[in-house]
Amino acid sequence: MKLPVTITASLLAGALILTGCSVADASDGTDAARTTTTTVTEATDTTGSTEETSAESTSTESTSTGTTDTAADDVDWDALSTTEATLTDDGLTITEAGTYVLSGSTTGQVVVNSDGPVRLILDGVTIASTEGAAIQVDSAEVAVIELADGTTNTVTDAATRADEEIDGAIYSADDLVITGTGSLTVNATFADGIVGKDDLTISDGTVTVTSVDDGIRGKDSLTVTGGDITVDAAGDGLKASNSTDLGKGVLAISGGSVTVTSGDDAIKAEQQVVVSGGTITVDASAEGIEAPVVALEGGDISINASDDGVNAAASDIVTSGIGVTISGGTLAIVMGSGDTDAIDSNGDLTISGGTLDITAQSAFDYDGSGTLSGGDITVNGEQVTELTGQMMGGGGGGPR
Repeated sequence: MKLPVTITASLLAGALILTGCSVADASDGTDAARTTTTTVTEATDTTGSTEETSAESTSTESTSTGTTDTAADDVDWDALSTTEATLTDDGLTITEAGTYVLSGSTTGQVVVNSDGPVRLILDGVTIASTEGAAIQVDSAEVAVIELADGTTNTVTDAATRADEEIDGAIYSADDLVITGTGSLTVNATFADGIVGKDDLTISDGTVTVTSVDDGIRGKDSLTVTGGDITVDAAGDGLKASNSTDLGKGVLAISGGSVTVTSGDDAIKAEQQVVVSGGTITVDASAEGIEAPVVALEGGDISINASDDGVNAAASDIVTSGIGVTISGGTLAIVMGSGDTDAIDSNGDLTISGGTLDITAQSAFDYDGSGTLSGGDITVNGEQVTELTGQMMGGGGGGPR
């Protein structure tokens, strides 16, 4: 049997082809565009042969409103070609690096399989795939989905597919960045809404996800720095799922607005959750925030939960250094009735700052040490100046 690898909180803190479409030159008229030749592969159906052609594309300047520290920031997009494409039901497959401005609708898929960086600018698209994922990035140095200003974009995946490992309506096997000032609605009928198998970053845009399982999942990391995100998920809402690689499986929120309704955990990571800014509203969940290490440093957080509001619990890879640390921001928790805890740590609980407003039968439950050195805490309308802990099974606790 493979034994779990243990890591501590201090270690975690340091780790932290155009298919059946029309092609037109894209130019903003401000520069003389550099003409290049782009290889285009056209597939008439999923079983037929492919035909290779060439299309002229142009390099133009495109602005991205999101500000992120990601692999996409190192790409000189102006040095790459830009191609406009109107989607048809034959779908679209991209094999060359560059920017692709997409419009129109399709019942096929948008597939990216490139060795270089690829940026998809969604300019009012409707993708309702009958085959699998609506947008599927099989390979790219980095993939960017940019929502064009003032546009509404909708993607829906198929409820069944041949490869069930491709489990998102939007799926990327490599790093994925979502940005732009337009809107994106994701309807996931197979499993998850947006999936990044490496690092997934959302820096801007209005993103609405409805899913039959998890809402937004980044395996190695999920980072939210901006945007207006709404998730209604039958499973977990936002999730970082890597439970095998040390220092990954981290979910970080530093800005933007996140609203979650989930059937399971609203915000979950296999190794660490860090909130340093933004507004988080959990309308319904089993557990509001869960990870082995939870650090709440800032932001405005409101949680409604039926099990635990904030929970630090071991995972397959993190079995020691478990704890909840609250040092800033505002946190309001309303718990359901029954055997529930507003803040439950299977390790230590440390509060040094922030404003907490808790409505619950049990405000704090910690198995290790409890430290209160700062902050403003109200429990059921009464000011709290010391922590009382409970051990599972009715064990000790008391002021620490």
